[in-house]
Amino acid sequence: MNRPATLALAVLALATALPSTPAAANDFSLSYDVDRFPSSRLDMRACRAAVARGAAAVGYTTRVDQDQKTLAIHVSGPRQDGRALVAYCIAAGDQTVFVVQGLDYSGPDSPEAERVKNAVAAELRKAARAG
Repeated sequence: MNRPATLALAVLALATALPSTPAAANDFSLSYDVDRFPSSRLDMRACRAAVARGAAAVGYTTRVDQDQKTLAIHVSGPRQDGRALVAYCIAAGDQTVFVVQGLDYSGPDSPEAERVKNAVAAELRKAARAG
């Protein structure tokens, strides 16, 4: 898939995770983590599986799970609206990069966004140590 189509898919995935009412910049919390590991320790398959395990462990339901070989996108959230997890696994040469974003629309500085992001990032790092 080409880059414009990949970007459009990512924007669509994020839009499906957002609540239907618009939020002002100070109405939500965003917590994110970015890291990379040699593909020999964390390949795309292991990265994707770790994101799914981490999301399920915090009780999130998968809404989008796309694998495009060099980019995997995972969007999930609780059954009710108001929060979302958006995670990417990216193959970059001999590295696998992950980006994990926890969003909470209940207000700024929400510990929930941080908790979810931490749980999924910890699962990814655990998978990299096992690899």
